[in-house]
Amino acid sequence: MSANPSEPPFDELLEQLKSELPEPLFATVSKKFLALQYAELKIQVLEERLRLKRIQMYGPGSEKLTNEQLELLELEPGVSTAEVQAESAREPVPGRAAEKKGSPASGPPGAARRNCRGSSG
Repeated sequence: MSANPSEPPFDELLEQLKSELPEPLFATVSKKFLALQYAELKIQVLEERLRLKRIQMYGPGSEKLTNEQLELLELEPGVSTAEVQAESAREPVPGRAAEKKGSPASGPPGAARRNCRGSSG
């Protein structure tokens, strides 16, 4: 259940901590650890419920959208079923997060448009 594949599994980490920490401290750490695991699972369940609710709200075709696309639909003042269908038919943009960092459009919204208008204002 480790988020990063290079990290050791939780049970191995707990065994290592058990051998290195005094018993009262280990008991406290393991309780916090279990609470964290529970919270992470609860978040996953709630995120999936939200996704299913959004899919139900936006209709067929929206199940092809990513969570980020569904979240953006929530921000739209009015979204038609046709728009959802059109968006779901589009290919996902690969490496979107990596592109954002180096692109000039990563500045404040509208910055690229202001630069294109010239120096009038």
